[in-house]
Amino acid sequence: MGDIVLLCPEPVRDRVQGIGIRFLEMAQALRHHGHRVSVWVPNEDIPPEKAAWMHPVWSASFRVAVRQCEAVILHGHISELYFAILEQEGLKDGPPLIVDLYDPFVIENLQYTPTLGEWVYERDRGVLLRQLQAGDFFLASSEAQRLFYIGLLIGIGRLTPRLYHDDPTLRSWIAVVPFGVHPVDPQTHQNLPGKIKGALSGIGPQDVVVFFGGVYEWYDPLLLLEAVEPLIDKGWPLRLLFCRNPNPETTPQGKLEAVCRWAEAKRWMDRHVFVLPWFSYDERFHFYRDVDIAVSLHRPSLETDLSLRTRLLDYMNAGLPIIATEGGEGSARVLEAGAGLVVPPGDGRRLQEALETLLVDEDRRRLCGERGRQWIQKHMTWDRSLRPLVNFCQDPKKRPSEQSPQKSRDLSPLSRQPQLGFLLREIRNHGLRYGFRGAARRLWQLWRRGA
Repeated sequence: MGDIVLLCPEPVRDRVQGIGIRFLEMAQALRHHGHRVSVWVPNEDIPPEKAAWMHPVWSASFRVAVRQCEAVILHGHISELYFAILEQEGLKDGPPLIVDLYDPFVIENLQYTPTLGEWVYERDRGVLLRQLQAGDFFLASSEAQRLFYIGLLIGIGRLTPRLYHDDPTLRSWIAVVPFGVHPVDPQTHQNLPGKIKGALSGIGPQDVVVFFGGVYEWYDPLLLLEAVEPLIDKGWPLRLLFCRNPNPETTPQGKLEAVCRWAEAKRWMDRHVFVLPWFSYDERFHFYRDVDIAVSLHRPSLETDLSLRTRLLDYMNAGLPIIATEGGEGSARVLEAGAGLVVPPGDGRRLQEALETLLVDEDRRRLCGERGRQWIQKHMTWDRSLRPLVNFCQDPKKRPSEQSPQKSRDLSPLSRQPQLGFLLREIRNHGLRYGFRGAARRLWQLWRRGA
């Protein structure tokens, strides 16, 4: 088996987020099938136990690895570095390219444009289009995502009649590769030392722990705070747990700040509301061991429709009863498995009723948890989820691009020049200074460079 290069866009440290976890699992699966694997990350502080096969992406040896590898797997904005290196090294196409589209960042990051500006969307769109133009095999996390990306591939001219007739399902070109789990034995999980009840100040053995976890801008944590207030007034010893993001420099935390302000105004902070540091991937079941109910709440959006909510898979593997907002693949899995209750988005009364239903019925909580565990361990193990990737890497091949030159030309300025939107705004806002001819000349120059 040949060398496989994995280019991960998130830092991988002792505490790692979803994309980092996914890349670690992909690397492990490919090593298990005989490949020599190297993972390249945007951080220097690599855990010592991973130092033999994980390296900073700006290391000079990355260029050597790209030249010698059999395939490259990448995700997100770090692809721009990869494409720049191909150009600098004179590698016209590079090795077969696997584009992981698990995280629909172009949609997710729309949530941040009020804070960061609309240039974020223009940049993200350009990055994604360039990946779609260059990729030889694509990974989506759900059927909804897969259809979304197929639509984009049709739009840029990548889908051709020949490609369709070679495989009318297109699954040899774009496959569903969701998150997965390593099955956890319930007795082993029960015997783990817990890290919440009796371990965290303010949370005792008899308290009821409701776990929310990390807070992103598309979540709805304030709905939970409002729903539990009457339950706390009734005397329920509820303890709500949230987690701080390990990479706040790249992930705005406005919703978490709103949670803290709300809790401080009610004098709930460290009494009913607790904000924990992001715990390590290997420690998570020690925390889940003490959780009574897990919740995942969001507002309706395109992000929700395309999301998988991978934390729900982890909750199910840990045997936790779940309350989730309806919408998206994750909530559909909760319903299919019978792993908990699903409530309409924004409906505080229904959320309160769902919480009370599970609070008063310990047997039902246990049944939901066991149903979820059995379903996820049957249907969504990492071995099963990663099978399409492993199969492609047995004999990775470049896929000849048959799109017409005109279609490539039409889209290349957007994909190769993410700053086009910025230039257009400058021309619109300062047109008098540029003048019409100057503006037209600048746009023509940009077009020629992108052609």
